[in-house]
Amino acid sequence: MSSVINTPISPGELLDKITVLEIKAERITDPARLANVKTELNLLHKTKAEHFSMTPELEVLAERLKKSNQEIWDYGEKIRELGEAKEFGEAFVKVAWDIHVSNDRRAALKKEINLLLGSKIIEEKSYKHWK
Repeated sequence: MSSVINTPISPGELLDKITVLEIKAERITDPARLANVKTELNLLHKTKAEHFSMTPELEVLAERLKKSNQEIWDYGEKIRELGEAKEFGEAFVKVAWDIHVSNDRRAALKKEINLLLGSKIIEEKSYKHWK
């Protein structure tokens, strides 16, 4: 059995995963956990380099994707704090909505990356309002 499974994914999904790992690398302080993050991040950077180059337009989209993932991370931390405090009122609902909006933005960015790079894999959403 292989310790790494290679599977087809879209460029948008790959860049999404890379940006999440970059955020983890910036925020995780535990040495063992950080080592795991860096191992995966290095493998995914190699995969990216094998399949496409970062153009200026793609760099902008990847940075926007990272910003969206940072927002989702921060909202996730906030909603956990509110949940632990058993505060399920207006602030909790606002953070939940903000997560939803950020996730929609994230999905749109991944799709834009996939279309830009001519990916055969395009993630589709099934929500009625999704474009």
